[in-house]
Amino acid sequence: MKTVAIVNPVAGFRRAPHAWPALLNRLGARASRVVTWWTQGPGHAEFLAAQAKREGFDRVLAVGGDGTIFEVANGLWWESKGRLPSLGIVPFGTGCDYVRNFEMGATPVDHLAHSLGESVLGVDMMIFQSMGKHGRPVSRVCLNVMGVGFDAKVIARHRRQKIFRYGKLPYFWSGLRELFRLRHVRLRGEIDGEDFEAVSLIFTLGLGRYFGGRMMITPWASPHSGRLQLVWDRQLSLLEVITLFPQVYLGRHLKHPKIQTRFALNLKVAAEPPSLVEADGELAGLTPLEVKLYPGAFQVAAPKTGT
Repeated sequence: MKTVAIVNPVAGFRRAPHAWPALLNRLGARASRVVTWWTQGPGHAEFLAAQAKREGFDRVLAVGGDGTIFEVANGLWWESKGRLPSLGIVPFGTGCDYVRNFEMGATPVDHLAHSLGESVLGVDMMIFQSMGKHGRPVSRVCLNVMGVGFDAKVIARHRRQKIFRYGKLPYFWSGLRELFRLRHVRLRGEIDGEDFEAVSLIFTLGLGRYFGGRMMITPWASPHSGRLQLVWDRQLSLLEVITLFPQVYLGRHLKHPKIQTRFALNLKVAAEPPSLVEADGELAGLTPLEVKLYPGAFQVAAPKTGT
């Protein structure tokens, strides 16, 4: 199997340049033929993934965090030349939530072994369109979780930080600062052809269960269920948000009377005022947002027992 690893060198608190070669050596002969390509900055993993597809690689490993997976998936999907390779995941970043949806083992050696294995699972994908720069619509793919509102604002604030950007503490600090600037937005649109309206702080779409470092935001979602789980609130207060926050890590927030959830295949949602959109932890434009589910669009290297 012709395999290339696209590695983010700043992943894992910049340990990847040393940790990745050491990990390949630990696996021995099974990893001896893996080609390694290093990214050089934001967006480069997408470029390299497209190149890998054109060059006929059978499997592409995304080595980094969820942002690396996002770029690799988009590079593979939107490249028109070549056959779509299967995707391997080796989590190295500070945010590695997508891999938690699969039974990939507990150690980096386990993750790499499964990412090079023969077992693959068909996983669902969202194609979404949002408003990009200069007021032009852009289309992207997402494998895990998307959000409109509060979570996207936290990511935007985190990206504006000049120092201390790596690790969970700066992300938590950004969330805390944004918490005291809560603003509800009015959402209007259609979900599977049915009219939808809400006044909310968050609106989340999940194919995976986790985001933001183990927060189980869409606990009933699965990457191969053939449906999206949607979660939104109905005018939560600041005190209610603070009270609910620990429950999100346990997936128990759905019990709150102001939290709504349902499953869907496609949707169109606009926000007043227009709101930021995030996908797999990456800023992805502004509303209006249009999303369509593509069941089984990708093949991910993972055990068949993955849920």
